[in-house]
Amino acid sequence: MRTLWDFFNSLKLTVYLVLAITAVAMYGSFVIYFHPRIFGDMDMNIFFPFLFSIGLGNFSLSWWLFLLIFLVLLFGINTSVCTIDRLPKVVRKYREPLSNLREMEAGGEKGVLIELPQAELSARLESSGYKVFAKDSLLFAEKNRWLPFIPYVVHIGVLLVLVAHLISAMSGYRHGGIRINEGETIKAPEGNYYLRLDKVRVDFRRDGSLKGYGSELTALRADGSVIKHAVAGANRPMFVRGGAIYQRDFGQDLNGIIIRASVKSGNTGGYLKIPKTAGYAEIPGTPYRIRVDGFISDFAVDQNGAPYSQSDDFANPAAMITLLKNGKRESSGWIFLKMPDNDTFHNSDVDVRFADLDMLSYSAFDINRDPSALLALIASCIVMFGSIITLCFRRERVWAAFMDGKAQVVATDEEIYSRLN
Repeated sequence: MRTLWDFFNSLKLTVYLVLAITAVAMYGSFVIYFHPRIFGDMDMNIFFPFLFSIGLGNFSLSWWLFLLIFLVLLFGINTSVCTIDRLPKVVRKYREPLSNLREMEAGGEKGVLIELPQAELSARLESSGYKVFAKDSLLFAEKNRWLPFIPYVVHIGVLLVLVAHLISAMSGYRHGGIRINEGETIKAPEGNYYLRLDKVRVDFRRDGSLKGYGSELTALRADGSVIKHAVAGANRPMFVRGGAIYQRDFGQDLNGIIIRASVKSGNTGGYLKIPKTAGYAEIPGTPYRIRVDGFISDFAVDQNGAPYSQSDDFANPAAMITLLKNGKRESSGWIFLKMPDNDTFHNSDVDVRFADLDMLSYSAFDINRDPSALLALIASCIVMFGSIITLCFRRERVWAAFMDGKAQVVATDEEIYSRLN
């Protein structure tokens, strides 16, 4: 047991593990890049279920993930053992500062001889910010006595980060690409609430480039009462019942077409909206009905004279319509939004024009819940705080031995000698 403890209580092991973790992670980054079919959605899944399903099913490509987990586990054990073994010693030296005293031979090679009595040396050290401890003819002084604890604060922060990742790898949920149309309400996949997309916000710069986007969302209870209303974006989540809602994408879909119809015999007309799902619209007060038999977003004609869409853009929208009177076909033809002179629909009593597209805005969302997110944030702050403190402060110590009115002084800070002379 002692041999195992000594194995993990090793700084060399720490160095080897950090190098091995770095090497395996670098190798894995290339595997992920070249095999997106397997690893492309890894970040949208809870890690362990993904690992033991898709990972095991593709073990020849995912073996490095199992090795990485093993190495991180060893690193966590190594950090824990080192902290448990060394921290009590640091605490004991802090509580018993005189244990830092060491015998020094006056006039020896190590140190600087200074003609100062013990009381005056103590006063000068205290004025420089040192805490002074003395016993008989020996003196020990220390500045920033708390600094030896900081590495162990970082150790604890690292361990908390590992624990947070372990929790997030086993629990929570991640749902990606949930699409909601503007004005639509859907049931959230988790959390027993509903989401309504009130408005899609898209801002452009003067040059036409995208400035930013977001979505006004309302979270509702089952009875329709409001839980929360907020704007969600790509980097600005909306938090509802422990889950975070991020906007992944936005866009527009064709919801239908708008036509302008006028009937000479009835001296009537107006704008009609024909939804894509319905496919027809009645002309009010007349026996006429207009039916949409086809729609092409970017109209073109092939070499055989057959119409087709040459792109997915709405560059040249066209609709094939049929006019019905009392249920019987009257006439048919194409109508064009941007080139009305090319219309092939003609009727002596009814004039039909393609007025506009009825577009429906939508947003796609990722809805995630990480139960360890707060713990991971706190742990990361602890590690960052400890690292900054380590870089900004130094632990300075002074030892002195007195003999015949002279002090042999050894200091970790060379500048202290000039202050004492």
